[in-house]
Amino acid sequence: MPRLDDIDALYRSHGPAVLRRARRILGNEAEAQEVLHDVFTSLLARPEQFAGLSSPMTFLYRVTTNRALQRIRTRENRSRLLQTRHRAAESSSTDPEAHARLMELLRSLPEDLARIVVYYYVDGMTQREVAEIMGCSRQWIDKQLQVLRRQGDPEGKSC
Repeated sequence: MPRLDDIDALYRSHGPAVLRRARRILGNEAEAQEVLHDVFTSLLARPEQFAGLSSPMTFLYRVTTNRALQRIRTRENRSRLLQTRHRAAESSSTDPEAHARLMELLRSLPEDLARIVVYYYVDGMTQREVAEIMGCSRQWIDKQLQVLRRQGDPEGKSC
């Protein structure tokens, strides 16, 4: 279980990566800052949630992804995300329409499948890497991606 000094060191060394991760998923600087603070506030309140079973970055990456996806799903933030997305798109190198479609898809998917979409399609991870972060088998990830493909590819391309 990390001590206060350990959490402070994690914040200093990994905070920028957590912020980049949240910014990439949310496409909004203010929301990303809130996720950064949520992640580390939660760790301060409940340090036992990091049991040391994975690397600190793997843990923070997973927690940040979950927090960002939770924000997308909350009703009060949905409206704000859609309104501010146009402003964020001006400073983003991604296609705003594709990002809006991705946000809509993420809101409609079950939690695990939304995480898989972010890791696999947004981050470009391999199925094995996704399985490691999620703590499941590569075969299960493959099966979930097959389910997703039957519903329609999130990038708008067929496989």
